[in-house]
Amino acid sequence: MIKTRPLVPEAFTPFGQVLRSGAGDTKMIRDRQVLMTKTLAQIDHEPEGSDFAIDFHDVPALSGPLVMREAERHPQSAQVFVPVNASRYLVVVWPGEPGPGVEPVAFIAGAQDVIVYNPGTWHHGIVALDRRAVFTSLFWRPNDGRPDTIFQTLADPIKVDWMPMPADFNGREESAFGGW
Repeated sequence: MIKTRPLVPEAFTPFGQVLRSGAGDTKMIRDRQVLMTKTLAQIDHEPEGSDFAIDFHDVPALSGPLVMREAERHPQSAQVFVPVNASRYLVVVWPGEPGPGVEPVAFIAGAQDVIVYNPGTWHHGIVALDRRAVFTSLFWRPNDGRPDTIFQTLADPIKVDWMPMPADFNGREESAFGGW
C-alpha cells in the first residue's frame, strides 16, 4: 500500500512542476489590490504536438482508498491540471515505467496547486478527494496521428491510502505535517 504525503514543490520536481500564487515573481497591480504571480512554468512539447488542447475533467470524490489499475502518460507534451472547483486532490506519479521495483509516489494537493506533469511522466488520472471537483487540463496534442495519451494496465492493482490526511489539510509545508 502506498502512503500519501503533502505536495511540496521540491519533492515533485522529478515529475514536473507545482505552481501556486505567491511562488514566483510577484507584484501588486490594480491599485495594489491584486497580487500577480509570474511563474517560470515550462509547458514543454515536441514539434509534432502543435494542437493546443483545453479539456475539462469533472471528477467524482473518492470515498475510500484508491485502487489503481492503470497508469498513463503523454509522450509529446507536458500536461497541466488547474483546479477550477476543487478541494483536495490526489496526484500519483511513477519515477519510471510502472512495473516491478518501480513504486509510485502519491501526493495530496490543495485547491491552490496547479500541477504540470513533464512530458512522458507516468501518472494516474487525477482523483478528487472530499467532494466532486472540476479541473481544466492543458496540453499539446500531436498533429501526426499518434495518440496523445498512452495507457498501461498495471500488472497488479496498487492501493493508495490517503485517508489519514485531515480534511482541512491544504497541501502547504506549514501544515501540521510539515516534516513529511
